[in-house]
Amino acid sequence: MRVDSVGLVKRYANLLVSRSFSKAYGLAGLRVGYGIAQPALTDLLNRVRQPFNVNSLAQAAAIAALQDTEFLNKSFAVNRDGKAQLQQAFVKLGLTFIPSFANFVLVKVGDAAHVNLELLKRGVIVRPVTGDGLPEWLRVSIGLPHENQKFLDALALIVQAGAK
Repeated sequence: MRVDSVGLVKRYANLLVSRSFSKAYGLAGLRVGYGIAQPALTDLLNRVRQPFNVNSLAQAAAIAALQDTEFLNKSFAVNRDGKAQLQQAFVKLGLTFIPSFANFVLVKVGDAAHVNLELLKRGVIVRPVTGDGLPEWLRVSIGLPHENQKFLDALALIVQAGAK
């Protein structure tokens, strides 16, 4: 699902929409993004932002990435399909999850610390969200189909072992 962010910003004076180039554009290592807001809000932010907060290489990469609509469309499709892959598997495993509109899914696994450790032993990295008050949940980033499947295969083994 895509949202008209610019339209929302025009409608709400206090709204700032921020986007990173991390996932969709494949520029996570450059730590670059952008924000869309009305001028009164961006004026306030410019008063407190650090100078030279994005280097010229990151800026050049971001400008080039904005021109690459083919890559963006492919990233969108990979994320959409991966989200469906994960959520369908969670249903089959009998796990509760929060339907996602992002590049990750929150899934309730019980003892998230234990499941996270078992996943790490199998070479799978997810993010426990205990610090956010969700000790039974994991934040799972959507990856490529084979990466998602590696996670799902490991999770199924862990869930099955826990049911015994």
